[in-house]
Amino acid sequence: MDRKVQHEKFKNWAKNYNFSLTDFFPTIGKTEICHIDLSKNNTIVRTEAEFNTPTFFEGKLAEIQAKNNKAILTGGYLEKRSLYTSDIYNAENSTAKRNIHLGVDFWLAAGTPVHAFLDGEIVCAVHQKSHKGYGGFVILKHTIADFTFYTLYGHLSKKSLKKHRIGSKLKKGDIIGELGTYDENGAWVPHLHFQVMLSLLDYKNDFPGVALESEMVFWKEVCPNPNYLLKSDVLNNL
Repeated sequence: MDRKVQHEKFKNWAKNYNFSLTDFFPTIGKTEICHIDLSKNNTIVRTEAEFNTPTFFEGKLAEIQAKNNKAILTGGYLEKRSLYTSDIYNAENSTAKRNIHLGVDFWLAAGTPVHAFLDGEIVCAVHQKSHKGYGGFVILKHTIADFTFYTLYGHLSKKSLKKHRIGSKLKKGDIIGELGTYDENGAWVPHLHFQVMLSLLDYKNDFPGVALESEMVFWKEVCPNPNYLLKSDVLNNL
């Protein structure tokens, strides 16, 4: 199916799908979103050292969370970030870094359960050991009437993957996994990277979470805005 047609089908389906943040995170009692800006112009973490020092970054997030205690700190779709310095983000045959974020981040504590918002089939369940990779991550396949799409859940704990088998089915409300600690989630401050994909392309046991700015048009079609599901006015205004 043509990518643009697939994109439109997903967008129209999502428009009528009744989604709530409690579908993802039913145990934390939060239904609002507070946008967190981590673009190259952000004022939260200005340097690589600040970004990669968990106590500093978590302290900044805690300050924001204290002022927005009913909301989940969220953001990131198509955000241009200057903090990706690991070799994992090197582009092939280029000196450029992949720095356009293709998903949405939910900044929540390690151990927070993540639930399936829709029935799906597990097509990937891997624990990446690479520095600044996903750590534990799961990809679900969702089949809707006349089209298919995928969702990715990154930075889960290692034990989250033990119960999953490729081809297994999850029902809406089933636990996908729990958010991992810094030591097991790719060396990140705990959060969920959530991404929608209309195709897995040729990837096996992996999928890019960031892309080159020069390829943004392509990746925007392959990875539609998760806010089609979230329907957040806060994120719509960005």
